[in-house]
Amino acid sequence: MSTLIDRRFVGMAEADHRIANNLASLSAVIRLQRNAICKSGETFTTEQVSMLLDDIRARIQVTARLHKSLALATSGNGVKLGDFLREISEMIATLGSEGKMYLSFENGCDGYIDPRHALHAGLITAELLTNASKYAHPSGLVVKVNVRCEARDDGSFMVEVTDDGVGFPENFDPATDGGLGFQLMRSLANGLNAELQFEHDDLGVRARLAKPKRAQCLPKN
Repeated sequence: MSTLIDRRFVGMAEADHRIANNLASLSAVIRLQRNAICKSGETFTTEQVSMLLDDIRARIQVTARLHKSLALATSGNGVKLGDFLREISEMIATLGSEGKMYLSFENGCDGYIDPRHALHAGLITAELLTNASKYAHPSGLVVKVNVRCEARDDGSFMVEVTDDGVGFPENFDPATDGGLGFQLMRSLANGLNAELQFEHDDLGVRARLAKPKRAQCLPKN
């Protein structure tokens, strides 16, 4: 009985530690958004404030769904990325106006990944889907978005988000340009030691987040 209690205590302590870390990451994201707004000196309309609050709500829900995934996991190996991203994608698709997004999902994620890595990948995916919903079709047409992911047990994974929108503005460089959303995605990708790349033309945008496998530690002589 004592051993069982000890295991439960360790499990609860680990869960508390993960929750604290992930909430700290979420707090840093919101702080980045606050600082960007303060520096801009702009006056926001009611609609713009509502959109900002929707963004924050989406990020909170991403974190909440991560912990739901951890609570339901029985393997102890981390988060099954495909199931997590599918849930996030379906949630983001419902946040906009009804009928604004047609979502398809290709789940090739058989492996489990670190919960912190899952949070970063989830926040980036949510940002990409939100951008597609807002900007892919300025005329208001339904945007078609495909999300594809692959993950392996060595810690490597790939997430690809493709839309059929109008693409980026002329001379726009996603590696350096953009507002808070792009700054956030670049920061999260750097935190993962992952590459975030974009291909775009007037037929849409393809974003790819690629995290390589964990580095192997060389034996000491």
